[in-house]
Amino acid sequence: MHNDFIQLATAIRPRLIALCRSFFDTQELACDAEDAVQETLLRLWMMYERVGEYRSPETLAVKIAKNVCIDFLKKACAQHQSLDDATIVFAPLQTDHQAIFHDTERIIGRAMEKLSGKQRRMLIMRSEGMTIEEIATACATTPASAKTMICVARKQLLTTISKRRTKK
Repeated sequence: MHNDFIQLATAIRPRLIALCRSFFDTQELACDAEDAVQETLLRLWMMYERVGEYRSPETLAVKIAKNVCIDFLKKACAQHQSLDDATIVFAPLQTDHQAIFHDTERIIGRAMEKLSGKQRRMLIMRSEGMTIEEIATACATTPASAKTMICVARKQLLTTISKRRTKK
């Protein structure tokens, strides 16, 4: 029985990983996909004596995995909601510096959204310390073009932020 389960688990694991990753497509939840697969295999093991009652153990495992993923997502959503509630309760305790920082972060984020995907990507790469040559290689362009695009993106970013300030 033990060897049969190992063979089954080994055979269906890649499919379960792919399925669970499709549920947890964000970076924050990526590690949950592996946990969901482990939980699925644990539940399958706990009912392995009855697996013969089902036409397809693989289909059973997929159904279990879907349910596990849904449970994980519900749990994550509940935790996120409780954190949001805590933020609302403790918002008055925020210092002026924190409020200014969060406001500035939000303004820059909105300004970044107005850039093209390539401009945004190049600015982020540059802010992470990549050289113009590395950025050009990564974006399949020339160093001169990369430098120009970064310069234009910075100007657009500053213009967008300046316009926002003058509106207030």
